[in-house]
Amino acid sequence: MQDMINGLLIVLVPMLLGYLLKVKNKKYIAGINQIVIFLLYIILFLMGYLLGQLDDLETKLPIIGKTAAILSMSILTSNMIGLMIYDRFNPAPVLKSQGKIISRWHSLVDSFKLSGSVVLGILCGWLFNTYLVLPTGINLYVLIALIFFVGIQLRNNGITLKEVLFNKRGFQTGIVFTITSLLGGIIAALVLTIPITQGLAFASGMGWYSLSSVVLTNAWGPMQGSIAFFNDLSREIISLFIVPLFMQHFRSTAIGITGATALDCTLPIIQKSGGIEVTPIAISFGFVTNILPPLLLVFFSSIPI
Repeated sequence: MQDMINGLLIVLVPMLLGYLLKVKNKKYIAGINQIVIFLLYIILFLMGYLLGQLDDLETKLPIIGKTAAILSMSILTSNMIGLMIYDRFNPAPVLKSQGKIISRWHSLVDSFKLSGSVVLGILCGWLFNTYLVLPTGINLYVLIALIFFVGIQLRNNGITLKEVLFNKRGFQTGIVFTITSLLGGIIAALVLTIPITQGLAFASGMGWYSLSSVVLTNAWGPMQGSIAFFNDLSREIISLFIVPLFMQHFRSTAIGITGATALDCTLPIIQKSGGIEVTPIAISFGFVTNILPPLLLVFFSSIPI
């Protein structure tokens, strides 16, 4: 219980402190955005480095790939079914404004860069295994800094409590998404014959790979952290193609499949695909899926398996 409380404080306190800071200077905001990107790459490199120092690495990599693929397929399928049913019984008005779709390949290259950071870390960890051992918990300290700056981003992206609390569709989409994600995690756990709580923890990342990878690395080791990373990264890659395809007739499905990335990297795709009128839904949904992952990840990873 104490570990869970400590974990929640480590994740939520820096986010709340960051959210309290109001930044008006656009140059400072741009600098904060760059810092977030830099810290993200550092976190992924460190995770890869720790993974590269594992014994019998060559036998564990196929297990990581297989497990992440099954988790991703199960969770995303569950999301799609649940959200499409929601859209079927709660159809959204026909979109009037749609912009030019942002380059999917540009976004895809960014996703591959993230994976490349992990691969580089694995190679360095394997090569320098006997020469350089990283200080314990270094990735956690970087995560704290990252979450602090993410909190600043949330405050200064114009996200107000009014937009969040009074957008019914965005909130409901977040609830449906969360329930179906956890259901998909349970199904994946049964298929993989791993503890249910572990499947629920993997499902709790909701696309926030920088958070899930560090929390689960600290809880269960770099192998599980890597599984969480690739599971959550796959959501971002698949969203590049799902969002434009489903936006017109399955609004909540298109927005919901993006998970926690609805407030950052996939938000431009959502806006371009659906126009300015879908932005409040995405913001409300994204707020829900950025608040719940820290709580659920720490809760499920603190349960003994």
